[in-house]
Amino acid sequence: MIIFWAGKAVSENRRLAKGRCRWIPNKDYQAFKESIAWACKKWADGQTFDGPVSVRLLMALNPRMDAQNVVKPVLDALELAGVIRNDRQVRQFGFYRTDRAKGEDDRIDIFVREAG
Repeated sequence: MIIFWAGKAVSENRRLAKGRCRWIPNKDYQAFKESIAWACKKWADGQTFDGPVSVRLLMALNPRMDAQNVVKPVLDALELAGVIRNDRQVRQFGFYRTDRAKGEDDRIDIFVREAG
């Protein structure tokens, strides 16, 4: 399965925002994760994986963004969309990162297949 997403990536480090007296969920982070989940639903066309999977990410991100902090929300979005039951199913994982061109959106191509 191949999933394509484009938009503004948000780091796992921005998962929480400072509220008045406590930390609260960051709306940008939640929106990022949900937009990936919607892309997963669109491209997956109802396909789900119950067993071990292999995930590969091709990312074109802002040059200042740490790619490792984008991995967790992507895996969470696969789970949220129902593509995988739990991110513990991921047995093989890899990512390739490039810097996106100035003025363009971040882009993440997600490849999911049965691990074998």
